[in-house]
Amino acid sequence: MTSKRKNVADERVFGLEPRTGRRTSSSLPPDPASVPPISGEVGHYESLKGTSGRDVYFRPDRIQRAELGSIGVAVELDASGARHRCELVDVSQNGVAFVWPLDEHPEVGTVFEELTVRFDDHEAYQGEARVSSVRRADNKTIVGASLVDTLMNIEDVLHLRDVKAWAAGGDQQGLGLRQAGWRTKGQERFKALTGELRLMLEDARIKFDELEASLPWHIAHGEHGSPARDALIALVENEFSRDVVQVSAEIDAALRLATGSERDALREYSTRYLHELLMLSPWMHRARTKPLGYPGDFELMNRVYGNYFAGTTLFAKAVDLSFALTPAAVAVRARKDLLKGLLSTAIDEKADPGPVRILSIAAGPAQEIFELLRERETLPRPLEIVLFDQDKRALSFSFGRLQRLVSQKWRDQVSVLHLHDSIQGLLRGPAVFSGHGAFDVVYSCGLFDYLQQRTSVSLCKSLYSLVKPGGTLYVGNMVPENPCRWFMELHLDWFLVYRAHAEILDFAKLAAPDASIEIIEESTKVNPFVALTRG
Repeated sequence: MTSKRKNVADERVFGLEPRTGRRTSSSLPPDPASVPPISGEVGHYESLKGTSGRDVYFRPDRIQRAELGSIGVAVELDASGARHRCELVDVSQNGVAFVWPLDEHPEVGTVFEELTVRFDDHEAYQGEARVSSVRRADNKTIVGASLVDTLMNIEDVLHLRDVKAWAAGGDQQGLGLRQAGWRTKGQERFKALTGELRLMLEDARIKFDELEASLPWHIAHGEHGSPARDALIALVENEFSRDVVQVSAEIDAALRLATGSERDALREYSTRYLHELLMLSPWMHRARTKPLGYPGDFELMNRVYGNYFAGTTLFAKAVDLSFALTPAAVAVRARKDLLKGLLSTAIDEKADPGPVRILSIAAGPAQEIFELLRERETLPRPLEIVLFDQDKRALSFSFGRLQRLVSQKWRDQVSVLHLHDSIQGLLRGPAVFSGHGAFDVVYSCGLFDYLQQRTSVSLCKSLYSLVKPGGTLYVGNMVPENPCRWFMELHLDWFLVYRAHAEILDFAKLAAPDASIEIIEESTKVNPFVALTRG
């Protein structure tokens, strides 16, 4: 019974009517041309092209010597009473062609009792071979021999070639693990600290994710302050950010022990470990990507000035806050406060009754001016403020909020002029300020961080020429001790021209030898100013 059912099933499969053997109309095979191939890849066997007729016979592919790459090849045979090693021309599954080593060549049909073919240490064939062809090419006698005893496994040889190509390098560079960019001997402290920071961040992410899940959305992500949100920020700062800042400073100190070539490797090392986590900070990400085409744009400065508990998750906000509490970021806020105090003093202590005239170079969002006008209750004399920047977007931002503030609080007492021109125009001399008169205070917070010595002297001289008698030019420049250089340079591609105090004083004295010159520090001592006062 089982056998009979199986036969019936077989008949149905092949389209035969059970028992009669007649083909049923419903089971006729479809016309291959009427059935579209599946996904454009599967066709019918009737349509596959393999040969073009009975006169075409399979012949194993011949592999030329050049196609074997770095494999060592040896063809050896006995002739004229000696063992000879011959140069391979090509090889296939059933034959080999080689350069005949003697003057007198063999006849077709000659049998070599032992022909050996080796690829590196792999003996691919040893046995009889029969001469099948003899020809001349490039002044050489080429002998083709058919293998008698067995076929040669050419696939193994080709796989050997491919593996050796990876191992030897060449076009594919091998695995390249020993040449990886992050590899460098020594610098164990930098590597250890980088790894520790990675683990610290990973553990913190788990904890902050748990904490975020337990909080109402407006506490973790709302914009309005509340006792709970203030407590949350304090928790992040005390339990996480302080440790991040400490490890960051230690990493910077460790990096300073590396040579230039080691720094390149450590840059990749740090990037592989930390970059994806650091870039969760919005202000760090902006510093890295530089969407306006230059570092330290006004949007970035706005974030560093105050909007630095930002991010899509609580962990991202914690990273954002932590790196905003590192010394360079704190110095940006501290220099703003220093300038605000210097400007306020100039307003209160001006001797003559005229207006106090202020010029800001590369003003950006002009945060110090905004806070000065917002916080002061009175002005003993009018203010005339000129804000210069190369970025219209920065000037537009500053114009919008300063105009509202001035019209509401300081109408007829404060005038603000936003002046747009290129940095190149500024560097050509003071003509860009022609017609604007002299100023009681001229200052530049961060522009000199990007200028070489010669340009710094020239610009400082031009700006000093705009200062009234008794007025002061303030020029800021970060010092080499900035402990944030490791992440600024390795992760943010943010390089500054750092100057020690002596170097800052040097370009100031060259620019204005008659000026009274002194260094003024902000609270972190990372971003000092040189003050040049005209007598």
